[in-house]
Amino acid sequence: MKYLIPFLFVFVLSSCVSVDYLPHIIKITQKHHAIAVLPPRTTIERKIWMTDDRFNELTLQKQRQLQEQLIRSFARRMNEGKCFVEVLDINSTNDVVLPSGYNEGRISPKELCKLLKVDAVLESNVQILEPVSEATAIFFQQATGTTLITNSITLRASLVDTLGNVPIWNLTAMKNGTLGSIKQVMMNKVIRRTTRNTPYNIKKNPYRKLYQKYVENGAL
Repeated sequence: MKYLIPFLFVFVLSSCVSVDYLPHIIKITQKHHAIAVLPPRTTIERKIWMTDDRFNELTLQKQRQLQEQLIRSFARRMNEGKCFVEVLDINSTNDVVLPSGYNEGRISPKELCKLLKVDAVLESNVQILEPVSEATAIFFQQATGTTLITNSITLRASLVDTLGNVPIWNLTAMKNGTLGSIKQVMMNKVIRRTTRNTPYNIKKNPYRKLYQKYVENGAL
C-alpha cells in the first residue's frame, strides 16, 4: 500500500496551467507584429522494440507535428480575433532554425529572432510519457480500486524577444490521463491552453485587465 500515495497525488494534479510574465508584458507585446514558433524540444516514451534510429525518427516526427499544431492554434485564434500577432509558417521558420543548429543548442532564441526577422520566438519543451502501462493500471484498479496515470503530457513554453536576455513570459501546462485516455486528445487540449494563455490574447484575463490599464495610462 505504500506505493499508492504518490499515484493518488498525481491523479489529484491531473490538469493545470501556470503562467508568469514581466510586469510590463503588455507594453512589450503590443509592439510585436510577428513571432515564430520554434521546434519544441520533445521527449516521447521509448518502447522496448525501438532502435536508436527509429526512436530518433519518431521524436523528430512528433516535434514537427507539435510545432504545426501550435502554429495552427495561433492562426485559428488570430482568425477568431483572439490573437493580434502573426505567426511565421513552419517552413519559413525551420529553413532558418534547423540549419542554424537550434536542435543541437548552437544558437540562442534571441539570435533566432534577428535571423527570422520577428519580434519574438516561442520556444518550448514537451514531454509525452506513460508513467505506467495500461496492464498495470488495470491490475491496480481491480486489486485495490486505485486509479493510476497511464498518460502524462507536460508543455513548458517561453517567449523570448530581441530586447531582453530573459523570457518575457513563461507557461507550464500539464495534463494527465487514466485508463482509456488518448494522448492526441490530451495534446490538443494542452496546445489550446498554451495559445489561449499567451499575452497576445488580450481578451482573456489577466491580460485583458493589464491591457485596459495600459490604455488608460495612454499606451506609453
